[in-house]
Amino acid sequence: MALHNEDYLLSIQYFNQVIRIKPYLPNPYIKRAIAKISLEDYVGTEKDCNQAIQCNPFIPQAYFIRGYAKREMKRYNQAISDFNKALEFSPENLNIIINRAYTHKLNKDYSEAIKDFNLYKKIKSNEKHIDYEIGIIHLLKKDTIKAIKSFNQYIKNNPINPQGYSVRGFLRMQQQDEKGALMDYNKAIEYKSDFVGDYINRGILNVKFNYFNNALADYSNAIKIDPKNSLAYYNRGLLRARLGDNNNAIEDLNKVLVSDTTNYEARWQRALLELKVGDLVNSEKDLNKILKKYPFFPPAYTGLAEINEKRGKLKTATKYRQMASEIQNNKKYYKKKKELLKKENTHNDLSRLLPKKLLTKVTSSIKTLEDEKNKYGSKGIRGKIQNRKSKLEIEQNFEISYYRNNDFLGRTNTYHPILANLYSKQNIGKSIFITNKKIDLTPQLIQFHFDIIKDITQRIEKAETINLYIERALNYVLVKDYQSAIEDLNKVIQLNPKLSISYFIRSYVLELLMEVNPKSNTKVVHQNIIDDLNKIIHLTPDFSFSYFNLANIMYKQGKYNLAIDNYKKAIAIDKDFAEAYFNLGFTYIKLEKSKKAQDCFSKAGELGVSRSYNILKGLLR
Repeated sequence: MALHNEDYLLSIQYFNQVIRIKPYLPNPYIKRAIAKISLEDYVGTEKDCNQAIQCNPFIPQAYFIRGYAKREMKRYNQAISDFNKALEFSPENLNIIINRAYTHKLNKDYSEAIKDFNLYKKIKSNEKHIDYEIGIIHLLKKDTIKAIKSFNQYIKNNPINPQGYSVRGFLRMQQQDEKGALMDYNKAIEYKSDFVGDYINRGILNVKFNYFNNALADYSNAIKIDPKNSLAYYNRGLLRARLGDNNNAIEDLNKVLVSDTTNYEARWQRALLELKVGDLVNSEKDLNKILKKYPFFPPAYTGLAEINEKRGKLKTATKYRQMASEIQNNKKYYKKKKELLKKENTHNDLSRLLPKKLLTKVTSSIKTLEDEKNKYGSKGIRGKIQNRKSKLEIEQNFEISYYRNNDFLGRTNTYHPILANLYSKQNIGKSIFITNKKIDLTPQLIQFHFDIIKDITQRIEKAETINLYIERALNYVLVKDYQSAIEDLNKVIQLNPKLSISYFIRSYVLELLMEVNPKSNTKVVHQNIIDDLNKIIHLTPDFSFSYFNLANIMYKQGKYNLAIDNYKKAIAIDKDFAEAYFNLGFTYIKLEKSKKAQDCFSKAGELGVSRSYNILKGLLR
């Protein structure tokens, strides 16, 4: 049910539980793989499919899902092998066939891709969209004749679908069949195309046929569809300038340059228009910016000359005209100088004042396992959480507290006997937890803990006990009186130097104190923290959180190999230590070991650290 409702992270936790109880069943691995693939964890998907195949090598779905994961990791030949294996068991499975076709296409094995699309048509003769896919393949093969033939067939089967007219119009533009292209774009737009490129391309064609009002309407409609489309603003700006609407043309070019300050074509056009309307200051600024990027562009010097002539600075104007003439008359010399700068200046070509870039859509109309947009916003754990930006920082230290922020995911086992002993033998008055998910206390709760501190202090005055000092220290931490907490913990250690939990608490309180007191000697404090953690490791060697916190110190000090050793020791004690896998992944990133980092983030995500998936997605790109 959770998987059906797109609760992918929660689904993984359910399947984790089933796998722990019945690790010999293939289906839980397959279902967990499906959840992981929805989160773009292709590393974890492949591992789960491997496990499913090991349990039962005759399930086509396992090979299909693994093939999909390998394709997304750009291991195309391996993906095709898996699709082939899946088709051995299910030879007419259209989903597998279409995914194999798509993989052949990505692998640039276009002939095999066409074979698969034709196989799809043979099995499902009433499928109307395959001809479009075949046409796209022919385009990739640069066989425009066969491409148009396929698109003609697609249009015949889908006469009111704008997509076919759109792509055929694009091809006709390339072939200079401008009348045919205009007819196709008219059809695409008549059938309610919402593709911005159709309007921009028809606008370009309307300009060529001198249908200027129609072109302006097309560019404006393109902007309505995509208000940030620079090409639509640029083309409309040029057309407005051509029609003498200079101020509105400048406004359009302003929009272009807000979007991309390195668009020197737009800057050049704006400089000319500013000069024309008498805005000499801004025209001069634009021309100087162009010359900073392109110091051997003669028209810019001519423009500066004109500006200075209008200001009456004739000597300065003459100097700029001479510079323009010098470059024009010594083209070979300046061409060599220009080539020396060419590597730095490849973004724009000022000789191309009207963009020839035409937009086309090549999006597949065949539904595969491709992602859709996240439906659930930026909060919570439902949906495609890999698309939510995550903090690029390690999981923080574990602490002992009366409160924890529970997100109801599996995560790490936080039980340990020393906590039970602290609660029972030391008679701590409230339930305590080990957590690295702290909550912000309300003013009322803060006052509540100040009252508890007052009460404990009165009790200590009557009779000192270890449990009272520990309890007061924990309350001091909650009200952020870290120095008093450390003094109480020092007293505990003085009374019982073998009470290991006191060293653990003092270690993280020392770090909290250092954070609020930046003038403290970091090196000395870090060593004190390390000494405390080593002491609890000596007294209680199976307390995994000591190794985790120690690893965090090593990470912050840049001692990444020591951090890795300690994270691994924590995982050796608790193989499901989610936060340790997560931080281990970050440490491998620091050492530029991407493959190991991917494995760690995949495991951390499987165990419930939701932000692993956004980071893993970035690593797999």
